[in-house]
Amino acid sequence: MLVVATLLWEPNATSFKFSRCYDETWVKKLFNGFERNLDLPFRKVLYTDRIRPLHDDVEQFVIPGLGAGGYGDCIRPYELDEPMILVGLDTIATGNVDHLARYCLNADVIALPRDPYRLEQACNAVALVPAGNGHVYERHRGQNDMEWMRTQPHVFLDDLWPGHVQSYKGTVRQTGLGDTRIVYFHGEEKPHQLPHVEWVREHWR
Repeated sequence: MLVVATLLWEPNATSFKFSRCYDETWVKKLFNGFERNLDLPFRKVLYTDRIRPLHDDVEQFVIPGLGAGGYGDCIRPYELDEPMILVGLDTIATGNVDHLARYCLNADVIALPRDPYRLEQACNAVALVPAGNGHVYERHRGQNDMEWMRTQPHVFLDDLWPGHVQSYKGTVRQTGLGDTRIVYFHGEEKPHQLPHVEWVREHWR
């Protein structure tokens, strides 16, 4: 079965200032968005440093010390070796993503977005991961997660479905939501700082 996975840990010395805002409410809103926009059955998986007060349908993989070594721990969910949509907590599903799910179930190579500022390379804000990619975790030795993913065989989400997975700062803030299905946030300006934006209020709840 398809997995939708994310991670949550307490801020620590390695945490950037802009990523110290996350708590269980972000997990709930993230999965609520996928429930509204994904018709295929899926498992909700959270990698976390401790058991969180969440609904029983969220599977929690507790890794003590998760995040203490930095953002390289974001590679951990690849150990599942299952079809997976892997996203950060600062992600909003804004439209139907069944086609993205089917890619995970039927393809064999990881799909990543183009870096919104350097289009020739990937970023890993959203990853469509077919089964059989457990080696991404097994061979990982603590490298920066984004740099590590750029070394893995991948295709670009932007080429498969132009405009369906987009950066808020890089695109959506300037052009509007349009036909975007997943918006990912990076750096400053997160969903909780945008209560005046109508589509954020509609989809991030």
